[in-house]
Amino acid sequence: MIESPLPWRRALSVVMTGGMLLFAAAASPARGADEKKPEAPKAEAPKGEAAPKGPLYVHIETRNILNYAGDPNEVTILFQNDSKENWTNPGIEIESGFQVFDSEGKKLEKGKPPASVKDAQPKLLEPKGYFGKIVDLNTMFPKMKEIGTYKITWSAAGLPEKTVMSRVIKKYDATRDYQAVLSTEFGDIVLEFYKDLAPMHVKNFIDLANQGYYDQKIVHRIVKGEAIFGGSRTGDERGGPGYSMTPEPNGLKILAGSVAQVRNAYTGAEESGSIFMVAAVPQPEMDDRVTVFARVASGLETVKTISNLPTAGSSGGKVAARPIRDVVIKKIEIREKKSDKAPAKAS
Repeated sequence: MIESPLPWRRALSVVMTGGMLLFAAAASPARGADEKKPEAPKAEAPKGEAAPKGPLYVHIETRNILNYAGDPNEVTILFQNDSKENWTNPGIEIESGFQVFDSEGKKLEKGKPPASVKDAQPKLLEPKGYFGKIVDLNTMFPKMKEIGTYKITWSAAGLPEKTVMSRVIKKYDATRDYQAVLSTEFGDIVLEFYKDLAPMHVKNFIDLANQGYYDQKIVHRIVKGEAIFGGSRTGDERGGPGYSMTPEPNGLKILAGSVAQVRNAYTGAEESGSIFMVAAVPQPEMDDRVTVFARVASGLETVKTISNLPTAGSSGGKVAARPIRDVVIKKIEIREKKSDKAPAKAS
């Protein structure tokens, strides 16, 4: 998984409490330049519950950009004293402030939250001092273990509501063999992966496909009769998922049907995090220059058909150019490859 950076810089005092991490420090978190300071809380607390006094800043974020189904779904919540005076902490019910909604806006049923650990919270915060917690929401919302997109909110009396999104995708299993089915109007293209020779590229492609990243993206470049390129979120060679891939040299040659991660002027020596090339014919001049991570198991004729479509802005030769009409990758479905072995007969 790809972890998101935490919003503070200095070392933290960290304590494990009831399966959750509590941290506290006097350092100031690194806030985004465009993030406005919240107003002092004005709402009154419900009867029997004391509201935090003073302008308390609250920040929440998911610890991972993506989560695998069944894995912990952890959220970090941070409280900072934004005033110029010491703040006395009445004890915040952190866990009870969470609510989760599915992609249809339906509120998830909440199980019994873990026992409160108010005693582990600091009693007093100096100006810019802060504390927080790392909470696994699966312990309170079991449905979050399932594939889906979830909206997470946190609120408490006298504090502004905070929202963050969480995406849960199918778990990649490196011990299994997968296929990818690229659906286009010209037919399907079925890929098989070299998981042992390019493990990180294979996992990256499958994870992106499972989150729907490639769906409805176009084949943005073709080399006439030679190769097709796809996987850009912007429809040109600049588009990517926000990161690059370190090459995995494996000695595989680029033959007809080879699938490789490509690089360009924007990625430098590394390879695009999402843009891939499917070769219609061998490309020996690219051998050992890019990472081959898959091959076409069926549908090579579809690749050749797309590679021969008319293009705009090309004067001939081996020049990548955009097709004059959009070729849409409707969907990339990841499925487990069926065993080549015949099933054993029942005795």
